[in-house]
Amino acid sequence: MRLTPNKQAELHRALQDAMDDHALLAAMPDLQPLAGTPPLPVTLIEDEALHVVRHKDSGCVQLVFPGESVSAPAALSPAPAAWNWIVQASLRAGERMTQAMINKIEAHNKPEQLLALNRGHGMPAMPEDLAAARGRKVLLLVHGVFSSIEGGFGDLDLQPLLERYQGRVFGYDHWTIAKTPQQNALNLLQRLPADAGWEVDILCHSRGGLLVRSLLTEGMADIARARAGRIAKVGKVMFVAAANQGSPLASPDDIKQFLNVAAMLASFSGGMALDLVIGLARMVVSLGFGRPSVQALATGSALIAQLDRSGSLLNAGNSYYARANYAYGDSLLERSGALLSHALLEGANDLVIPYGNVLLPQATPDASRLLNFGSAEHKQNEVWHTEFFQHPATREFLLNNLG
Repeated sequence: MRLTPNKQAELHRALQDAMDDHALLAAMPDLQPLAGTPPLPVTLIEDEALHVVRHKDSGCVQLVFPGESVSAPAALSPAPAAWNWIVQASLRAGERMTQAMINKIEAHNKPEQLLALNRGHGMPAMPEDLAAARGRKVLLLVHGVFSSIEGGFGDLDLQPLLERYQGRVFGYDHWTIAKTPQQNALNLLQRLPADAGWEVDILCHSRGGLLVRSLLTEGMADIARARAGRIAKVGKVMFVAAANQGSPLASPDDIKQFLNVAAMLASFSGGMALDLVIGLARMVVSLGFGRPSVQALATGSALIAQLDRSGSLLNAGNSYYARANYAYGDSLLERSGALLSHALLEGANDLVIPYGNVLLPQATPDASRLLNFGSAEHKQNEVWHTEFFQHPATREFLLNNLG
């Protein structure tokens, strides 16, 4: 495994953002070690800088936070493993980021826009696309944290879905660090004509579950008002690895571990953007945990509590789920040398979302509405949080239920 050109570009964007914000202490071009810096013994990293480190063989990118001493993974022999990491950059912990800087980090990854996927990834919906969809059945794709429509759903063959919906397949590229799920939901509705009258099926992933729950809740008056006339009917909603009940990794105690998991996944998957992960790491170090966009993801967050007690257009008859229980030990990810030396989450999980947290509260879906990779008791090592859409079983599940 190595960093692909796209991932190298994401890493360079993150370092450029840091340099523009005067927080970069040093970095060499072309992903080389810092001048005069040998491969770094990870057990010795402990100072006031946020370090971005990279495994010299696998390319896996990890984060070492200020004042944090990191040990080599338990599965690896400490002596050689300690010298397998090189410092990619060191970022001052005291430099405070502004909302404008956070917006810039997100904007590098993608602009916020409604996409017409019959035109291809990254193509904005034109007035004629929206006019053709007025009052018709459409499919809407909603991506997850640190991601985009192309990154999150790029492994999914869209052609059968485009045929079923007669080309009326849309995606919503949105910012997941700079904005909360509620803001995303309202912004999405504001991009639709007031009389759109969509009969909408939805496919969402990860944090997209919270955006969709916000979009369809009856408990937020501004969203409910904006939804009137724009969404006439809700058909089927497919929650894939959705954060419907959040993730403990987004809590203040575990946010650094969450970011290290995300950096590892972003190193090898298009489903997450490495520059966004590093951007959020800088934000957490500079501004602390108190950002609503991050807090909303935590299990038991104020947003989740509000959604749980509010009425919704979601129900047992229109909700479908795909989830995984992933075995990290002796896996491809573990063999990357990632600096993850203990259980990421207690119990069944896909590395980011607990197995049970994918379901809506009190949901007991029947087998036809549920796709499981592994079970609550038994783990598997094929599918983790960002890899669902590569698996044939996921594609079959979607085609059996959508359209």
